[in-house]
Amino acid sequence: MNKLALWISGALLSCGIAHAETSVWQVEKGKDRLFLGGTIHVLSSSDLPLPATFHRIFDDTDVLVLETDIAKMTLPENSMRLLGMLTYSDGRSLRDVVSAETFSQVERFASTEGVPITMFERLTPAGVALTVLSIELAKAGIQHEGVDTIFHNQAQASGKPVRGLESVDDHLHFVANMGEGVEDQFVSQTLADAHKTRDGIRTIIDAWRSGDVKALEGAVLEDMPEDYPKLYQELLVQRNNNWMPQILNMFDTPEEEFVLVGAAHLLGPDGLLKQLQGKGYSITQLE
Repeated sequence: MNKLALWISGALLSCGIAHAETSVWQVEKGKDRLFLGGTIHVLSSSDLPLPATFHRIFDDTDVLVLETDIAKMTLPENSMRLLGMLTYSDGRSLRDVVSAETFSQVERFASTEGVPITMFERLTPAGVALTVLSIELAKAGIQHEGVDTIFHNQAQASGKPVRGLESVDDHLHFVANMGEGVEDQFVSQTLADAHKTRDGIRTIIDAWRSGDVKALEGAVLEDMPEDYPKLYQELLVQRNNNWMPQILNMFDTPEEEFVLVGAAHLLGPDGLLKQLQGKGYSITQLE
């Protein structure tokens, strides 16, 4: 299974429980509580409607908290900024940062998909990975907006406050820096497993809906800390650690928050749920 693609799409949830019915958790200590939901960032139209628990908790809480400000992220100027960050502007090309063998993989992929190799030549490894993922998801019909965007739009329509855990600048840099320092491995693995993306992500989405946490964890997290330690640390651990003080501060507010983050951030020993458990909070998965 293409673990890099699934990791990037955020399509998993786990917290060490063998089976659960939804990916929404109540976190409480004393009379203070908030709700954490694991999200998938891209869906197909057949995945709708979302599990009812998501809608119920959204309706019952006062503030929606997302990874970043989606309204700002989708501004044309920020889309252009990201494109610029995913493209070499210092005279280098993809050929200069990966091996000849890996670049041959890129050429074969482009030829198979009927796209010009020039589409990839100036892209960074992160740009290559996101382009390959976009192509494979389109072929699988998985192009619908994800859970985060769905609830962001509902909050905007209803006037519910929306907050972000990290700035747009930080979010863009986390995305653009994927694969830095391990360029050849990152691109080679992405391309080697590209054909598995369709079935892999379909499996992940189905497991997410049915709450098969063990399957989700095995599909994406297994071996990631060992095979991609830098990516794991920067994309998950560092961001979780940055978010934790903000989440803890939410317990002192009069409002109840619904925090929606890519479900990978709830995982394992470095996940938000495990960290909160370690701090004495009670964690309950909702039906």
